[in-house]
Amino acid sequence: MNTLEKVIGIVAETCEVDPSEVCGDSSVGVFPTWDSMGHLSIINNVEEAFGISFEPEEMMELEDVNDIVRAVEEKLAE
Repeated sequence: MNTLEKVIGIVAETCEVDPSEVCGDSSVGVFPTWDSMGHLSIINNVEEAFGISFEPEEMMELEDVNDIVRAVEEKLAE
């Protein structure tokens, strides 16, 4: 499973939607449960799943699935 698939799975599970409804352009507000609190839950779940951590400023820059994937891959490359 690649990073995109894993992040899509996390977003889908956190937002309680089918993974087929989530794509790279899915962003805050696209699902009723992906509000500001849902966003924090998604980021927390991503951090746990990948064993990484984001600074608060970094979290604010993650606006859609593609941003999250890019940030995860950058953290993993460090």
